[in-house]
Amino acid sequence: MIQPLASVFGIEVDPVLVALVAIMLGFVFFVYMFIRRTVTGFQEGIEQSRRER
Repeated sequence: MIQPLASVFGIEVDPVLVALVAIMLGFVFFVYMFIRRTVTGFQEGIEQSRRER
């Protein structure tokens, strides 16, 4: 049996699982920031076009 390499707060943790979870969380954060920036830019464009009329 393969032993986990790390113990966090008394819980044995598999480092590969931790890496996969970190990558998935990073991807979700990136997608959130990308969508937020896109929506914010769209709203600013709409407001700017209304001011120019």
